[in-house]
Amino acid sequence: MRQIFYLALQTLKRKRFRVWVMIGSIFLACATLFVAVALSKGISHTLQTALERLGADLVAVPAEARDEAEAALIAGSPTIFYMPAALEDRVRAAPGVERTCAQIFLRSLSAPCCDSEVSLVGFDPQRDFTIAPWVLQKLGAPLRNNQIIVGAKVISAVVGTPAKAIGQRLVFMGKPFTVGTILEPTGLGADYTVFLTMDTAYQMTNDSPLYPLPVKRDQISAIFIKLEKGAEQAAAALAIEQSIPEVKVFTANQLISSYSRQLHSLVNVLLAAGGVFCALALSLAGSLFFLSVRQRMREIGLLMAMGARKNFIFRLVLLEAVCISGAGGLLGVLLGFVAVRLGRDRMAELIGSLYMWPDPPYFFKAAGLILLAALITGGLGGLYPAWRISQTEPYEAIRRGE
Repeated sequence: MRQIFYLALQTLKRKRFRVWVMIGSIFLACATLFVAVALSKGISHTLQTALERLGADLVAVPAEARDEAEAALIAGSPTIFYMPAALEDRVRAAPGVERTCAQIFLRSLSAPCCDSEVSLVGFDPQRDFTIAPWVLQKLGAPLRNNQIIVGAKVISAVVGTPAKAIGQRLVFMGKPFTVGTILEPTGLGADYTVFLTMDTAYQMTNDSPLYPLPVKRDQISAIFIKLEKGAEQAAAALAIEQSIPEVKVFTANQLISSYSRQLHSLVNVLLAAGGVFCALALSLAGSLFFLSVRQRMREIGLLMAMGARKNFIFRLVLLEAVCISGAGGLLGVLLGFVAVRLGRDRMAELIGSLYMWPDPPYFFKAAGLILLAALITGGLGGLYPAWRISQTEPYEAIRRGE
């Protein structure tokens, strides 16, 4: 076995240019596939987290503000839209509705903490079931009027490390607040939102000279709806819209579907590019390797004349192919990992600000599978040349190699 490894290594050293061309083609294919697979897994992670953290089965918003509402709920876009608070009672009375809670959206203004506008949302900590259950427990006490809950993306832009943000003082519309706790990433607009109590939200719009139009206490922006067990989302949403034409009702899946299509279309492009690279890499590496074996027929013929068996020649040539593909695969996954690691923020901006990367263990699993695929591909690519040359008679190999 040591002889085979030694001979294979010596052969690869003598044909460096051709070897690096084959390695390069495989490594580009593996790097592209690694990034595409990581993005694909991130999509499922993002969508699953978003559905879990939404906390509501349906969301009702003013009918005339459906586009603005979708942008606010999904991307955290700063916007305002209001409807009478009395509509919540009518929604709560609809068939299949178990309970509801309301939120009020404020027009976010430039704040000293941030480079751009930040969405401010008022909620009732006593009745809310979207963020309160998994945030207030972490807070350990009722949310006070001078405290805020800050989205993960907002706080990362302010202080960088969420652990350092608790207790920090931030100012919005001239009013100082203390950061009570930080939202874990949700994959929704909540990541770019600052939450405060409903009473504080109403008070801010009336007390702050910076706010252009006060919001009345009989106005709300969105109604979050929890359905009874067994109730069908689409049917319940249609029933509410028919009985209350003033509202537009989104199901949880509807809110995420457009974002899901956007992510999947991008990953499909990357997967297609990776597939093309793989096909080209396999074709190029196979052709170059077959050509390399043909040019070495005299050398291989001499080895066979000196007593090397057909099985030895077969394993030698196959090992060279596996070494080349393994080196290309290893370099490819390393490049893909570095690209994801160093460019993840930039990639997230290009993909969409709500994208969430998968957990670190997945990257190692993906790297192992892609490297294994590269080794198998290289082995298959070298299988035919290895078999063909091992079946050639020594004299014929020497004669054809002259």
